Amino acid sequence: MFNLLLALTAGILIGWNFHSFFKALTPPKILRDDFNLSQKTALSKVESNTTIETKELNTTIKKPLSLPISFEMQLKKNLFSDAMRVYQESEEERKVVYREELERFFHDKIMLHPKEATVQLKEYIDIEPNNQKSQQQLVELYQQEKAYDKAIAIVMELLNHSNSAVEQEQYHKEIIRISQIYIDTLIKEEKFQQLIAFLEKQMEYEFGTTFYTFTLAKHYSDTKEYPLAKKLLKEIEFDEEYGERAKALLKKIENQESVKEEYNYQFPLIKEGEQFLLEVTIDDTPLKLLLDTGSSYTLIDETKLPSLTIIDDEVTLQTPAGAITSKLQETQIFKIKDLELKSFKVVTTPFKQQGADGLLGMNFFKQFKFKIDQEKGVLYLHNKN
Repeated sequence: MFNLLLALTAGILIGWNFHSFFKALTPPKILRDDFNLSQKTALSKVESNTTIETKELNTTIKKPLSLPISFEMQLKKNLFSDAMRVYQESEEERKVVYREELERFFHDKIMLHPKEATVQLKEYIDIEPNNQKSQQQLVELYQQEKAYDKAIAIVMELLNHSNSAVEQEQYHKEIIRISQIYIDTLIKEEKFQQLIAFLEKQMEYEFGTTFYTFTLAKHYSDTKEYPLAKKLLKEIEFDEEYGERAKALLKKIENQESVKEEYNYQFPLIKEGEQFLLEVTIDDTPLKLLLDTGSSYTLIDETKLPSLTIIDDEVTLQTPAGAITSKLQETQIFKIKDLELKSFKVVTTPFKQQGADGLLGMNFFKQFKFKIDQEKGVLYLHNKN
């Protein structure tokens, strides 16, 4: 019995020890849950950080950082206003480099796109009003565009702000040079009112007054407005540079006035080799007649005026080439500009000479006191009556 109890006690002790050992090996459930929770949280943080980094990486890929466009590239792409903003925000050392690039840019732009270059040059000059190089480029551009008055205005502005005697002399010569081109252009295009307005405006300035005064006087002389020309020439006849020319033109005007008093008609002649032609109108038919004081009658090619009134079928006409037989006929109106002759007699016969329709003979000239100025190509007439 005692041995049975001893064996039972030993079995209980051995069983309890096994229980304690396995319990120690297996942690409580709550501890496992805590461990799992911490693990999930840590994993969550890792996943979260990974997601953020991935998003940032994606953002970087979608929107890469753009590099700034250089000043030179902005000019090449014609982003001129952008380039000017960069220019204004730059340090002076950098502006020196930019000015060189701008000079090259405008040099090419003026040749290729002058109108756009005008706008951009003005924009730059507003920023750098004292940049003489850019203003000279604008002067060059205006001359290319034949806007000579604008070019002259810029050079005059440079002249007024210059303190250098050498520069002033250069600007003065440049103004006169451009003015002469402008004056010649206006005369060629017969824009006389514009010419007079320009010359009168330039005469108000200190520089080049005598040049503009003499030029305007010469214009008035050429257009036979002699009183206006003489008034201007009297103002400069003792000028050191233009005095002698003024006196010579005054003398020429006096001679013209004396001729004008002596002859009340002046007609321009057309020179053909050594001969002169005069444009006339006979019964509304325009003709060109050679001046021939050796011919007793005015002769017309019979094909030019087929419907004239015949006075005599056979008339002997003396010409430098000899006697010829022709028809004496009568015109209704023989006209040279504002000079009209009615019932003027002409002879008609075959006449073949290139550029001429006949001869203006002595039956015309004997009605006038006349003078042929071969040097000037002018026929002067004065009615004998």
